[in-house]
Parts: sequence; structure tokens; C-alpha cells
Amino acid sequence: MNSFCQIEPSYAPIVDMQFRGLHWIEASAGTGKTYTLSSLMVRVLLHDYLPHQVIATTFTRAAAAELKTRIRKRLQETLHFLQPYQALSSAEILAQAQLEQDVLFQKILHDYADKIGYACERLKLVLDQFDEVFVGTLDSFSQKLLTEFSFESGRIEHVAISDQAKQYTQQIIHDVLREWIQLQPQSNIDFLLLKGILKAPLAYVDVVQKSLDFASAKMQTVKPQPLDTEVLSAYLNQLASFTVEDLQELQAYYAGEFTSNFSAHVLEKPEKNLLQTFTVMLPNMIAELQQHEPLTVFVNPQFQKQLKQVFNLFLDSKGLPRKSLFNKPSKTCSAEDQLAFLQHRVILKLQELLLATQQFEQQLGAIDTQLKYFLTQEVKRRLPQRLQQQGETTFTQQMRSLSDALMGEQGQRFAQYVQSRYSLILVDEFQDTNQDQDNMLAQIWRNPKWYSQGCMIMVGDPKQAIYGFRGGDMLTYSKARQDVLAKQGKLYSLKYNQRSVPELVQVVDALFQQQTNFGEQVIYSPVEAGLRPHPICYEQGIANPKPLRFITLEDADQEPLQVAWQIRHLLNLSAQQQLYFQHKERQQPLQADDIAVLSRNHDGLDKVQYELNRLNIRVNRASKRSVFDSSIAQDVGAILTAILHPFDEAKVKRALLSHLIGLQLNDLIAMQAQPEGLSRYMNDFEHIREMWLGKGFLTAWQYTLNIFAVWENLVRYQSRDNERLVVNLRHLTESLTQHSESYQGAQTLYTWYLKQIQSPGQRDWEMERSLSNTAGVQLMTVHQSKGLEFKIVFLLGASSAGREINKTLNFSTQVINHSETGQTEIQRVVAINDKHLLDTQAIAEHDARLEAEQHRLWYVALTRASHRVYAILSKKLLDKAHGVLFWKNVGEGFCHAHCQDEPLLAECPIWIRPPQQIQTPVLYALDLPKQRFYPRSKTSFSALAQHLSRKQAMDVLATQHEQHNNAADEIHVVADSHPSEQSLSWIKRNFPMGTLAGNFLHEIFEHIDFQDQSDWGLELHRRFKNSYPSLWQELKEKYVAEFELVNDEHLYAMLGEWLAEILNTPLFADFCLSQLSADAHIAEFPFYLALADRIFGVQRISDLFQEYGIHMVPLNHANSARYLTGSIDLVFYDGQRYHIADYKSNFLGQHQADYSNAHIQANMSQASYWLQAGLYLVALHRYLSVQLQDYDIHTHLGGASYLYLRGMNGQAEQGLHYFKPEDEFILRLDALLGRMQGDML
Repeated sequence: MNSFCQIEPSYAPIVDMQFRGLHWIEASAGTGKTYTLSSLMVRVLLHDYLPHQVIATTFTRAAAAELKTRIRKRLQETLHFLQPYQALSSAEILAQAQLEQDVLFQKILHDYADKIGYACERLKLVLDQFDEVFVGTLDSFSQKLLTEFSFESGRIEHVAISDQAKQYTQQIIHDVLREWIQLQPQSNIDFLLLKGILKAPLAYVDVVQKSLDFASAKMQTVKPQPLDTEVLSAYLNQLASFTVEDLQELQAYYAGEFTSNFSAHVLEKPEKNLLQTFTVMLPNMIAELQQHEPLTVFVNPQFQKQLKQVFNLFLDSKGLPRKSLFNKPSKTCSAEDQLAFLQHRVILKLQELLLATQQFEQQLGAIDTQLKYFLTQEVKRRLPQRLQQQGETTFTQQMRSLSDALMGEQGQRFAQYVQSRYSLILVDEFQDTNQDQDNMLAQIWRNPKWYSQGCMIMVGDPKQAIYGFRGGDMLTYSKARQDVLAKQGKLYSLKYNQRSVPELVQVVDALFQQQTNFGEQVIYSPVEAGLRPHPICYEQGIANPKPLRFITLEDADQEPLQVAWQIRHLLNLSAQQQLYFQHKERQQPLQADDIAVLSRNHDGLDKVQYELNRLNIRVNRASKRSVFDSSIAQDVGAILTAILHPFDEAKVKRALLSHLIGLQLNDLIAMQAQPEGLSRYMNDFEHIREMWLGKGFLTAWQYTLNIFAVWENLVRYQSRDNERLVVNLRHLTESLTQHSESYQGAQTLYTWYLKQIQSPGQRDWEMERSLSNTAGVQLMTVHQSKGLEFKIVFLLGASSAGREINKTLNFSTQVINHSETGQTEIQRVVAINDKHLLDTQAIAEHDARLEAEQHRLWYVALTRASHRVYAILSKKLLDKAHGVLFWKNVGEGFCHAHCQDEPLLAECPIWIRPPQQIQTPVLYALDLPKQRFYPRSKTSFSALAQHLSRKQAMDVLATQHEQHNNAADEIHVVADSHPSEQSLSWIKRNFPMGTLAGNFLHEIFEHIDFQDQSDWGLELHRRFKNSYPSLWQELKEKYVAEFELVNDEHLYAMLGEWLAEILNTPLFADFCLSQLSADAHIAEFPFYLALADRIFGVQRISDLFQEYGIHMVPLNHANSARYLTGSIDLVFYDGQRYHIADYKSNFLGQHQADYSNAHIQANMSQASYWLQAGLYLVALHRYLSVQLQDYDIHTHLGGASYLYLRGMNGQAEQGLHYFKPEDEFILRLDALLGRMQGDML
């Protein structure tokens, strides 16, 4: 396999890249990768690619969100930069380009010197459509592909990502284990149980789940091994045949003249130990074997302990045979005497028993290995079936499904279809890609038939591949890179470190050049300091002094204490203004936030955190605990239990004594002595249960929190844990609310919650969230620090050997030959880790893989700092090649002008108070709201508008069902009479007002044919008679009172004329609703508008409308619902664009002038219809972006017509307002509303 650096790369991808074919970027740590990618994306989107054709993926959701933000910001910066150049000539632009420092701007000025105006317009268009760029993880992208191309992929299924995969895996293991046990001889099962080899199902979950991460790799087969007990039983019987007299024949050796000749390496105090072995232990063991069945005795723990002590005579501390038992022959113990001991029948039988025992133990281990293999294979086979039965999947299974869908001729067509739809893909953090993910990418974008027609950009750093335990594999990276270069792909490298000060770049680069071969074909390439300006770190007046420092400890146990002292020492220097950062004219002191302590595991961080806390130094450390593992989670469970079992006295008591309700034990005892006892609380819980069953979880839960004053109870007493309790309760509330969408029914949600608190996991969404006071020394693992930057970094255990994370599996390779092509390929082989069944090469490859990943881990650790690194070494390990010593100890050792050994601190530095202490502000807390807007998961526009516009609106939504009326948001105005003005027709003036009348008109327009009037009278008659008899009676009474006669036909004729006037009134550009055929419009178009899971941004939305000159009345603040749901009266297509129309029966006055455009706009402001129109247009925009393959907001999205039916008379601009906001307005409103993760509409 070729190394990674034999081909000379380009070092300027922003300038050199042409967006066709394959491109490979290797970005060393701190070399400005995100800047490069965002700049490349600007060029991509200025080139031939539109946003909906572009895909960008990275390793985590947080990184994806950061990348999308950076790309958007870079687009905006470029647009603002280019706009002034529109006034210059091409020659002037080219001249300015020579002076430009930003390589992207320089490139764009050169390429677009004669078309700057076009570039600006293109960037505006891209920014308008930017949300159509998919930026996410490869897992979420695979989900998108299977959903969007379900027909083309042949996988027409819509399943949810399961969070129960671990439970399903454990259930399958339980079933398979039971089946396996039934097939084994009972004696074998007894041995496995007695030896502790056969374990509970939970013990096998780890090895099975890790094997699932490498589902595409070949799993080494483990054949069933028989368990032979006859040989062992025979040797045990032989041992039982010995007598005390047989042992006494060796008395001269264990209690006589030869005892002192045993080597001290064999037994400490041989006089005592040999005597005990031959006079106590062996006689007891023989007696046990003579009295009981030998194999039963053999598995007895006490017998095993004694047997081990006897075998210590022949085995060293590592379990290997001893080279010699005696010292050199002497006069007191000759060679013949020593040989006589070794050839004595008792000693020979003990040695034979040792060999038989070792073989038996290996057989047991082989059965354990075969069982683990069997379990992994069965889970791989059965888990997809179990998930399918539940209507669920996992990201791993989903990726496998996508890979399978890309196989064969149908798969080729599917792949080509995807590639034509998404012509360009950027894959970041490629070194963490697993084989299944790369198979998918290769089938679509590296396909030999069409890879040159699109563009694929792969970005990674093999030196930062540290996620092997999650499925990342350097073999995948290596094969993909070879594939790219074999297809004439272009190679790029980023070699200028922008993260660190030049002195640190130079010394760390020199350290790595001590040993450039990191293992697994990863070769280090030198880097240079970039041009990014950094604050200068001054210590004792010296700029950036000795940025790499080694602290060598006599005792490694002193590491946490020494690190804490060193941090206090640095903060003291800062307080004395002897250590600070100079940035231009501004001097910044060192803060605790500027320091990070990194470790390979959490144990070292725990100890450092303890020492820092003792010194009152603030610590910022992400929680490694699930919120379901907290005490508050147990209390929530207790309350949920009491709600569902309101008359179970014990369960109610437990809930009352929780932190959430906070009833004291004495109060509870006193309450029980009262006649009514717990009845009041039981009634409360019963009422909450009924509310849960009838109105949903969140309504009931918010009511619970209010009536029991839970928030007040949590903060009643001053405690440092108060914030943690509040944050965890909010977290649990959100989790329950979100999962209530999936787990319908109270009992189902309750069961799910109990499972979470019984077996908390490590999923990202369930980890405890950070608190507000998170400033301080940052403690994290090296894995957590990847991609981050700190001014000063301490590296714990920098000279210790790496600890294997994945001990259950062995990773090796094999070379396979393809019979069709005649080519060879290296394939990953995964095996159950059993040294007795693996060959030496497989073990050596596994160890080399582990060692190489440890080197990469320390590379990541050493490249996190911008100004200084402290590496903590142990003096006892200085001669090893572990950790940073892998580079430091090469040759004569490492010496550099910017490196030094830091002296140890002999005692804890006394805290020095900084000269200027920031005054701690007095904090005031607002009263907790008793009534909250819409505690459920969804709401309608009517409910939202009513809450937003009413200053003293009661929150009846928590206690009443919401009525979804089509006309519930209509506002009627009683206007002054102006006789001189043109009056409305009688039917428009006298048609009843109110919700009932509005609903009637909505239903009429929903059911009539806009182009055929023949059935209108019949439809009117049917609606009045069947659904609205009271409305007809009211209208008829007005007619009789006015005309003093009964003439239903005349009344129906007037209604028909009114409908005709409405349908023939031009809405825009002479377009009327009467032009719509039945297949060109949809009435009562339903929508689910997903909103962000945050406070509803009322003020920002109001500001947006104000910016575009749209006046709205002041709105109240509101908490967000997850969804805004409802229906749009009419969605129609005019042949060019898609529009919406909303019918309003609002009564604004008796004259036509009352329905002028100005009056209508004023009424729209009063009734918040502007907000409604914006929300409806966003909903339509999202719908069209999913449904139309070539959707373009400017081309396809029309406007909103607000039809005030009483004022429409067939004349243009009478009784209506057509609202067509700018595209940018819709896109910005869409962004302000946000979306729940994974939601489209």
C-alpha cells in the first residue's frame, strides 16, 4: 500500500480547485480547514451549482450546524465585499485584485472582473435559497436519500430512528442464549456457570454492539469447540490416589536440608510456603478429591485457590513456566538431588495436572469465544427483523439498507439518479468514515461511469483518525484515497497552521519530525506557521516563552495535585500582571477559561477536578451522566407513577415526599392522622390522569408543575445544586414531551420512561446539559477536544501506555483476489478477541493498529493549544516510547529552543487576588408564570393569534379543548354610516356575522365548482338544510322583514350572484378564481408547520415585518409549540406560480368604501393576518421545496390573497388585498421560525 504523501499536492485548494471530478484535501490540525471549506463552497455556489444540488456532510450534528453557519457567513462577507466593485471597470478590478490579501476574494475578482454584477446577483440568489443546501451527517443524509428516493431505491418505507436498539439487542441475546443453552450438554453448562464464563445477557451486549459497528467487515468464523472433561478427570483421580506418605517422601525438600536451595524467585520464604503446600494444601485437596466427585471439587472456588498456589511452584508471575526451581547445584543439593525432585511421581503428576488444567481452561475460553461469535451473528441476522416489526431502524441498519439498495442494475440506476440530483458532495472528516458509508459514497459519486460528470470533495486528516472504536477505519480511508488517485483525482494539502503562535508551531512540528511514521501508513508532513495574527503571550516580559513544557513527576500519583498547583501559579502570575495576552493595544489577563486539561480517560479528569475544587478554581466540565441517572429523574418517575395509580397509597406517598412536591415526613404523618388523609392529593392525581388521557401529556404535566408549585419547591432552599435540579427537570420535561409524539397513550409513554431510568444510556440527547456558570478551567477527554482550541493546555499521562477501548474484538487484515478482475484487495477482518484462537499475525496487526491510533490521539492532544502546552511525564516511564515519548525519545532525545523542562512546585501557591475584581451583580428573578401559552405540542394560527394579540388573555388552552374553526380569527367592525357613499348589496350587508356564518362560506367555496354555476343553488340549499338551519332562519327573517314577502328563490339567486362576483373579481394581473379548473386548486389544504424548539421569537418576527414596511399591532410573548397546524383555505396554481387565498367574512361596514385596500390592510394589522399570511407562505414554501424537484422560490412561489368576501364586487382592488412579499422576506421568516430537527413540514 502506498503511503499518503508520495504525490506532490497543491497547497492552495481555494484557488486551484476546478469543480469537476474527484478532489482529496488533507488538512492537518489547525490549518484553517473550516475557512477553506466555506471559501470553496462560495466558489461552488458561484459556479454551476445551485444550492439544492449541493450536499455537505461532516461527523457530528454540532459540526454540521457550525459548518452551515460558517458557509452562510462567508457568502454574506463575499457579497458585501463585491458590491462596491460594481462601479469599477474590469481593469480597475484586476488592479485591486493584486492588492487583496484574502485568497478567495482575490480569486473571485480575477474570475469575475468583467461580470461583478452577475456575481452579486448570483450570491443574492444563493443566500435566498441557502436553506436548500443540505449540511448534515452522513447518517442523516442516508435517511434523507431513503426518504426522498424511496421509489427509486426500492425501499418504500418510512421508519423512525430507534432509541431502543440496545434493548432490542439485549432481548435477542436473551432469546439466542436460551436456545444455545438448550443445545449444550448439561455438564458443559454446569462448568460454564460454575467457572463464571456463562453470563447474563447484559454482559454480551458490549461485544455484540461493537461488532455491529463493523457490520461490513468480514467476521472471522469460530467453529464450535467440544469440552473434553475426561482427561482432566483422569488427572484429578490420579492426584486423589496419592497418600500422605507419598508426600512425605519429599520432606527433605519442603522441610529439610534441600529447602534452602529453592530459588528465591520461586517462592518468597520457601521454608514456610513449601511446608504449607505439602503438609496442608495438598493433603486437603487430596482428601476432597477422595470424598467427592473430582470435577465437582475442581470448580469449587476454594479448591481453585489452593490449586493456583500449588501451580505457583511451576509458573512465574506472568503464568509462564519457570526456567529453574533451584539455585545452582551445591554440595548440600546436587544436580542429582534436584533432578530427583523434578522426577518424583507427585511432582510429575502435578505438572501433568497443570497442563490438563490449562488445556481445559482454553477449551472453556474457546466455548466462550464461540458463544460470543454465535451471538453476534444471530443479532446481525435478527435485529433488522425486530426493528422492521417495530417500524423502526438504526443509522447503522439504515446505511446498510442504502448500501444494499445501490447494488445491482437497479442500484446503478438509483445511484445515477441521486448523482444527477445532487451533483456535488463535500465529505468532511473523511478519516472517521466507516466502510458502509464509503461504499455508499463510492457507488454514487466515485462510480467509474459518471464520476467526472459531477464533483466530489473529500476532506480529512489521517493523523486525526481517533474513532476506531466507533467504526472508523484507516483501511477505509486508505482504500478511498487510492481509488481517488487511480481516477486522476486531484490532491491538496493544507500545511499552514493558523491555530497556534509561530513558536509553538515550530517546536511541535520539530517534535513530530523526530518520528514521521505514525503507523498504519500515516506519514507526518511538516507544517508551517500561518499568517493569522495571534495575541502575544507575555510572561515576565518575554513574548511567547517556551511554548512546549515538560513536567516530570517522581510519583505519578502527584499528577492531579501538581496540575492544580501549576494552574493556580499561572492565574497568580496573571493577577500580578506578569502573565497576559497583548492584542494590539489591548492587554488581556489569563482567565481560567483559557486553560484546558486533557486526558485520555475520565479517571484523571476526576482527580484534577477534585484538586481544582479544593483550591476554589472554577471548573467547566461537560457532564458524562445521563439525565435519567439523576435523582430528579427518579422523582419524576414517582410522580408519573402516582398519576397513573392515584389510589395506591404507597405510590402517592412516594410522590409527595419527592423533591418536586417537597412534603416533609412529619407533615405526611400528621396528614394521615386527619380524617380526610391523602384524599385531596389522590383526587388531584386522579384529575391529572384524566387530563393526561384526554388532552395529552404536556397539558397534564404543566398542570402538575403548577398546582404542586414544583419550580418554587426546587429553589426553596439555597443550594449549589438548585440549578442542576431545574435544568434536569426541564430536560426531562422536553424528553417526555418529544417522545409523547411517538409513544401514544399514557401507559406506553410511562413504560418507555421507566425503561430509561432503569438503564440510562450515553446518547447525546440524554446527557446532562451544561449549567449557566460553565466558565472555568475546561476538563475534557482528548476525543472531546477534537476540533477545539485553547490558549494553554495540560496533557495528563503524556508518558503512559494507551489503554485499549475495544478489548472484545481483534482487528486484522487479509488479502483477497477478485476472480473477475484479477486484482487483489486488502480486506478488514474482525474477530472475537481470544489469543488462543488467533494467529500471531492477527494479534500483531491488532496491536499495531492500537499503537498507531494512540499516536494519532497524542497528535490531536498536542495540537489543541494556541500558545502553550504542558505535557505531564512520569520519571519511571522516561525510558519507554509511550505517549509523547514516542517522539521525544527518538535518537539522543528532543531538544529545541522553544522547549523546556518545567520545574515542579514544591508546595501549593498562595492565592493572589486579581487587582480588579468584577463586581458581582445582584440577581433578581422574575415571578414564575402561573399560566403559560399553549403547553401542548401543537397549536393553530387562531389560538396563536388570540394569545399574541390579547393583552390580558387567560390561558384557557390548558384546560379546554381548542376549537379549530375556519372563521375563528375573524374580526367584525361596526362602522359609521355614510349615506352619500355607495352601499353594499343587500345580501352582503345582511348576511349574518360571526363564526357560524364564516364557516358556512368556507364550506361553500370548498365544495362548489368555480367554473360551473349550475349546481351552486343545490349546494347552498344542502348546506343550509343539513348543517346550518339556524343560519338560514336568521337570513330568511331579515329578508322577510326587508321585503315583506317569502321568496326563497330570490334569496338563493342573490347568494349566487354574490358568489359569482367573488369568483370573477381579479386578484392580481387580471387573474380570477373562476379561471381555476378542479385540478388546479386544493381547498382546505392541511399543513403541519414545524417550529424551532425554543421561545417563539415574537419580537424578531415583528421587527422583520416592520423592516418590510408592514405594520402589526404589538404582540405578547409566547412559548413555542412544536408545530403550527391547520389548513389553508385555498392553494392554487395559476399556470406559473403557486398561491394561497384566505376567505374572510369580516364585516367592515355597509359601504363599498369600507372595503378599500387601505381599510383591508388596517384590518389585517388589527387581526394579525399579516403574520398568518407569512406563516402560510412559509408552509407552502416548505411543502413545494420537498415536492418539486426543481423548486425555485422566485419561480414557483406566489403570494397570498386575502378575500374580504362582503366587499368583492367583480372590480379590481375591491374587497381584497394581494400580499406578495420579497423572496428574502419568506426565507428570513422561515429561518426565524426554525424547525424541529428532522422535520420538513
